[in-house]
Amino acid sequence: MLDKERAVRSAAEFLKALNPERWPSRVMLPDESEEFPYGWAIRYDNKEHIETGNLALKPFTAVVIVPHDGSTAHFPPSHLRVSEYMALRAAGDWPPARH
Repeated sequence: MLDKERAVRSAAEFLKALNPERWPSRVMLPDESEEFPYGWAIRYDNKEHIETGNLALKPFTAVVIVPHDGSTAHFPPSHLRVSEYMALRAAGDWPPARH
């Protein structure tokens, strides 16, 4: 299992690789992050949002999921609460079965 420090580093690496030009604006928020049985939900924000409070400058998805099993960090689906998504992953019920 990953400790919080390693999970924050993994989330930061994911964000930097995803959008290198925006990386200098990202602020990792480890104190607002949460551990679940499936992995860590690592919070982050944009420096501009923090400094101005302007909601238009806030990230659309402000959390990165870092699984304990070492699989790839990723964004959670936006239509679910993070806690709900993490419970589905821990139970093995995600992704949903296709009928």
